[in-house]
Amino acid sequence: WQELSIFKFKPNQIHRLTITTDKELSLERSENNQWHWVKGTGEIDGTRVQALLNTLSNLHAVRWLGATKPQNGLEKPQLTLAFTTSPDNKASHKLIIGAPANDGTWYAHADEREGTFVISNSDLNTLRLSVVAQPSPIPSRTPSVAP
Repeated sequence: WQELSIFKFKPNQIHRLTITTDKELSLERSENNQWHWVKGTGEIDGTRVQALLNTLSNLHAVRWLGATKPQNGLEKPQLTLAFTTSPDNKASHKLIIGAPANDGTWYAHADEREGTFVISNSDLNTLRLSVVAQPSPIPSRTPSVAP
């Protein structure tokens, strides 16, 4: 039996976060509690970063599956989240998300835990949010037709 709670941190304990999909983004929290890029460009969306940290720090497994199998897709993950919970970046943690399971859940593995578990689709969607702010579309001016 394993506890369903994967990580037990407060979101503000996460100091550095690296998100790896088809590209890698890395953010670090500064002393004034603002996030800045270690690797990445664009404006950081603080609301999305906070949602990701809230989900990650309180992540729960839907259920534990036991030993990792090749069909779990963890050797070619679609998402890897590496993070530290200390200002010196020594207390590191890693969450790997692999293939979809058949029931709307996703195979996952955390470095400090034995075996594979599944997480919910809604948790995955939050963890996959882009932390880069999307620029607001600039309204196009339609030329006014003079009578």
